[in-house]
Amino acid sequence: MNQKRLLAFLHYQRYLGLTDLDFSNGLHGLHGTWISYATQAIVVVIFVSALVAALAESLFYLDTQTKTGMIFDNAVIIATSISQLLANLWFRAQQQSQVALLHRLSHVVSRLQVEPEALPHPRWFYRIWLVVCFLYVIMMAHFATKTWLTNMELSHVLTLLGFALRCILANFQITCYSGVVWILRTSLRVQADQLKRMVLTAATISSEDVALSLKVHDEILLLGQRDVVEVYGGVLVFLFMYQVMQCVLIFYLSSLSIFRTFKELLFILAWLWPMLFYLILPLAANDVLNQALKGQKVKGIKDPFGCQK
Repeated sequence: MNQKRLLAFLHYQRYLGLTDLDFSNGLHGLHGTWISYATQAIVVVIFVSALVAALAESLFYLDTQTKTGMIFDNAVIIATSISQLLANLWFRAQQQSQVALLHRLSHVVSRLQVEPEALPHPRWFYRIWLVVCFLYVIMMAHFATKTWLTNMELSHVLTLLGFALRCILANFQITCYSGVVWILRTSLRVQADQLKRMVLTAATISSEDVALSLKVHDEILLLGQRDVVEVYGGVLVFLFMYQVMQCVLIFYLSSLSIFRTFKELLFILAWLWPMLFYLILPLAANDVLNQALKGQKVKGIKDPFGCQK
């Protein structure tokens, strides 16, 4: 199985100004061009401009009618640019490690002969990301025309642009992480099933075959415990920090007296569910440990030399 069929949407990182990841002859690699560099520069300029606008003027999305609420609202606006800039910086600094991770992951999937049909979830993660992007475009257009951009102030335009770009990039980075982790857990499941069939159905068990299977098992665990953490660890910390702040702000806004109609509550829920979804998705996808424990149980059936464990 070539890497392009494994996680094809990772290729869009270069078009979002995240990394120089590209495909060459069916393999992941880094290929920086003036277009990718310019895109990354534009992304940085947008976030820096939004940050300067938020620092130069005490901005808040809605009048919470309390000083504490307005301070927290302003903090959320400032954290929008800072958290995403740090996440993007980490992601770009680890792009060589990401390429190495994808090469090793593709090698493991090829050795296990995992079919594309066994990996539908990463494709669904990408499709959900597209739907959420479309949903945010609609909601931000409504929010801008009704509230935020009524006076077309430059600070408001820059802040909203930074927030929109943050939603797109952050959700995409979480999608990339979740897709990689899902492939790891699927690979562990396939490896455990293969080892179980080998132990239960084979008349004579080859110690060499069992050793090779267990080596693949250890390689998958090493990818999850070292390589994935190296590439995505810092990214998730920065993104989760802001995601939690934004959810707290939305919960707080929903408790205010200005939101009492059914339509307004639906609008708040429309803002909230994608943020909760991208908080839960990495946790739901990261079931590698349980899959590894299942593999340990399979290994406990019988060792290569016929001794019960």
